[in-house]
Amino acid sequence: MKAIEERSIKEFVQNNPATSTILFFMIVLHLLTYVIGNGPSDAETAKNFGALYSGNKDWSEFPYLLTSTYQHLGGMFHLLSNVFVILISAPFLEKIYGTFKFVLLFNLTGIFASLVTLIFQSNALSSGASGAAFGLLGIYIALIVKKHPEITKSITQTVISLVAINVIVTYIVPGISITGHLGGLLGGMLLGMVFLTGRSVKERTFTSIFKTIAITLGLFGLLFVPQYTLTNKSFIDVAEQVGLGDYVAGSSTLPFFSNNSIYNELNWLIDQYNNKLVPHYNNLVESYNNGISATDSSSHIQVINQLITELEKDMEIVSSHKNMDETKELQQQLLIMYEHLIEAANLAKSTLELKGVTMNEQFINQMNVVNSEYEKFNNLLEKYYNEYGK
Repeated sequence: MKAIEERSIKEFVQNNPATSTILFFMIVLHLLTYVIGNGPSDAETAKNFGALYSGNKDWSEFPYLLTSTYQHLGGMFHLLSNVFVILISAPFLEKIYGTFKFVLLFNLTGIFASLVTLIFQSNALSSGASGAAFGLLGIYIALIVKKHPEITKSITQTVISLVAINVIVTYIVPGISITGHLGGLLGGMLLGMVFLTGRSVKERTFTSIFKTIAITLGLFGLLFVPQYTLTNKSFIDVAEQVGLGDYVAGSSTLPFFSNNSIYNELNWLIDQYNNKLVPHYNNLVESYNNGISATDSSSHIQVINQLITELEKDMEIVSSHKNMDETKELQQQLLIMYEHLIEAANLAKSTLELKGVTMNEQFINQMNVVNSEYEKFNNLLEKYYNEYGK
């Protein structure tokens, strides 16, 4: 049985080298988040490994339009579900387009899906190949419209069924990125109408793998160009010129791009954590370390006093925020982290005032408690993304 499985995998790679290479890098990247990061559900790890943050409306976010296709925020289910769809839909397209066009199409649909998310969604950390997977379905639709000779009645019926089911699921299942899915579908349809299929030419496996890597890296490099060439115009400026300024600013939205409330709530809580709690934590550690080694700690004590005020203010914002039953546990965990960090800040202040060894140990112990609560928050976040993620 093992020999049969190994032969089947080898045959699949030989017959579909581009698809295999794409899937290989997705899986490896996902596993690396556990090895040299805190797992794919950790916001900082996900961002470091390529997740897109739609709150950064800037040219500097453009490289993440591609990397977010290969990085999967959340648990293994998110990755495997996209791998399954790609395994079904990609081989035929790789065959009729050839390596070069297929890899271009896959990556461009992923980029298009992410760009739609960057424009129409605010403060969302997103990643995953579902946008590109929808893009592949969009390409099939274009081939059906163009009456491609290799698109049989059976393929047509299957594609229409898959598209219908997946669009319905996109709207009824909580937490799915509507912008990413519909953006990918639209991008695939448009590109499918433009790109022509070619004669099926069997390429050497390693040649195809090399092309796949080279094309992907080439596109990745091109996405850095805007931030170095369009220095006089920001991404928001360009969006305003083409009539998308209100959408980028978040003051307007399209009805069919409206995300469900649970997904929005998760993004709000993550935003509070990433942009408020984490910076406060880092500032406390920096102020304490500088103060404990200084002869006069008064300026550092003043900074910590201000930090305590800001922590209490931000904690009140989270506490007064109307919660949802589905995300209440995560919100409560965020409040617990605030409580422990405020306690740690007060201990840091007292330690700097008294310069006591015992107080220093108490501060260190309290920071360990904060770190422990962070782990609980991260585990909860992974659970939520497994249930509601893109």
